[in-house]
Amino acid sequence: MVFDPKVVLALGVEGLSPVKKRSLARKWIVLVAFFMVLFSGTALLISKNQDLLILFGIQEPKKTTSGDMEVFRNMSFLPNVHRVEATNFQLKTLDGQNRTLIQDRGKVVLVNFWATWCPPCIREMPSMQLLYEKYKNQGFEIVAVSVDQGSSDTVRKFAEKLNLNFPIVLDPENTVKTAYRVRALPTNYLIDRTGHVVAWGMGARTWDGEKAFALIEHLLKEKG
Repeated sequence: MVFDPKVVLALGVEGLSPVKKRSLARKWIVLVAFFMVLFSGTALLISKNQDLLILFGIQEPKKTTSGDMEVFRNMSFLPNVHRVEATNFQLKTLDGQNRTLIQDRGKVVLVNFWATWCPPCIREMPSMQLLYEKYKNQGFEIVAVSVDQGSSDTVRKFAEKLNLNFPIVLDPENTVKTAYRVRALPTNYLIDRTGHVVAWGMGARTWDGEKAFALIEHLLKEKG
């Protein structure tokens, strides 16, 4: 049986007086018009906001194409073809301020999990600082998540010794480490401007070389 709104309306008003029939018909017309306006307005709002398009599943986030793979492989990163939204977190900085990942939306972010007792972490930190100085004014950010337990003084002294000035946050209870399924240190995640995980990799890297520069510049050129 084919659905016919006129038939349904007729069945619903059978037995009513002509005045009541006209009143009910007007209510139906107003109700249909309301939903048409609501739908049109919502569609217009969503079309102007990429985040909402992604949220409602109307448009998927950017995908990593096969042509992008080489720039990631050169830095031993595993790219996510279908980028997923990075899990937000809130941790304390060394000066006791709250910092979230989502506050860096619009930037390319390197999230680095590390510890002061980790020799590979110590080796890559100086080159990471040089990378930060080169691109920090171009929309690039580093968030170094320390999983050291105990007093934050150890982390603070370490940062001062190496003159690190990129944001360092503290995860002594390993809450964020667990959320990101970190199994070894250091582990690095690359987040694009829309807050989606582009790629990840374990182990130390040289961040002040041409391959690292090419990777960050590739991500900075992407449209958010």
